[in-house]
Amino acid sequence: MRARDRRLTAVAALVLVLVVLCSCTQAVPGRARAAAGASTAAVAAPHAVHASTDALGDTVTDALQNVWREDFPAAFGRPWTDVDTFAPVDTSDPDEPTPPCVRQAADLVDQAFYCPAADAVVWDAHGLLPALHDRFGPAGVAVVLAHEVGHAVQTRLGIDEAQRRDPARYPTILLEAMADCYAGVALAHLAAQPVPGLPLGPAERDAALLALVGFRDPLGVVAGDESAHGNAFDRVSAFQDGYAGDARECAGMSLDNRTFTQRHFGSEADRARGGNLPLTELLAAVEADATAWFAAVVPGWRPPPLGTGPGCRSQDLAAQGPARYCAADGRVSVDEEPLAAVHRRFGDYAGATLVVSRYALAGLHAVDAEITGPAAGAAAVCLAGAYTGRLLDRDAGFSLSPGDLDEAVQVLLEGDWAARDAAGDTDPTGSGYAAPGGGNADADGDG
Repeated sequence: MRARDRRLTAVAALVLVLVVLCSCTQAVPGRARAAAGASTAAVAAPHAVHASTDALGDTVTDALQNVWREDFPAAFGRPWTDVDTFAPVDTSDPDEPTPPCVRQAADLVDQAFYCPAADAVVWDAHGLLPALHDRFGPAGVAVVLAHEVGHAVQTRLGIDEAQRRDPARYPTILLEAMADCYAGVALAHLAAQPVPGLPLGPAERDAALLALVGFRDPLGVVAGDESAHGNAFDRVSAFQDGYAGDARECAGMSLDNRTFTQRHFGSEADRARGGNLPLTELLAAVEADATAWFAAVVPGWRPPPLGTGPGCRSQDLAAQGPARYCAADGRVSVDEEPLAAVHRRFGDYAGATLVVSRYALAGLHAVDAEITGPAAGAAAVCLAGAYTGRLLDRDAGFSLSPGDLDEAVQVLLEGDWAARDAAGDTDPTGSGYAAPGGGNADADGDG
């Protein structure tokens, strides 16, 4: 976070924030290359190593071919042409034959890509797939390969040729968002029509999104950069669009109807601290700004100051997590030690998201709305998204730094604190972040 002047951009940014953060109701030349900053090191619960990730790759690619044999004709009125080659590559073997579209197997370390010239999806079977499975389970492997097959969908729709004719119309970040979206379509299909050995329930869908988060662009890369592939927020929102929609929605993406949220650092000081304020400064800024916003949202209500300590004596407070709302005395407070752990692990805006969700519960209470039950938790996350939207390109005062939206994405995916109601309960069916229907991202940060 930072407090400084910034230019206001389109209201579409707010709409995009609401789509993703609310639970109310991510070779054409250069495509087969290593991605700067791409990593499989995003934090996730460990999984037992698959007996054979080669076999899992076969399961996933067979399933994806079947998905598009059905979904492509349904969406576009023409038959699907199977991807010609799926090529797992043992990048540890110096005698491995040269894979399609690269000079040597070593060029593929920790990468996956689609090469239009060979109509081939190629991946590192020694490092990338086992690492994805270890961190994210089968869903991590599925989303990465589904993204690459998403590029094959683009090829079959003529996007490669269209980009050659008009590269400004199809920048890399848009092509990656479209492929992310197609991956969302594919995983929604596989969730609705399960494949043995490829579970895609709510927990697995969150794991798939966390895998995408691991391939986001480095902080400070702007959407206009020719190498930009999307931050975590943009990639996850594109995936969700496909998951909640269909392939036609992905094909219709353009710079006219899609706003990307990547921003540069506003100052060298902001860059030096990675866009993060110290926790005490963050809490003071959030308190001042959020109370003013909620006071305007609920006329006549005076939001409480942000306190520390237990507040009212209620077991519900601890159950809500590091930030809490006490219905008995109307206080919003934080438990500083666990909130500091959230701050260290994810970044400053993760904690801010939790605090704002508790102010949201307080605002709901002020208008006599329900503050317990799944709908209350969903409304709290939705209001936190509405608040966040106004910070993206604010003219003055408290605003977002690069990475802040990604921090919100991660804390929503990896925990359910923001969606807990005033009793500390949450919807047992899942976070709702990737609600049925939604979107995609690039496995190698470049593919």
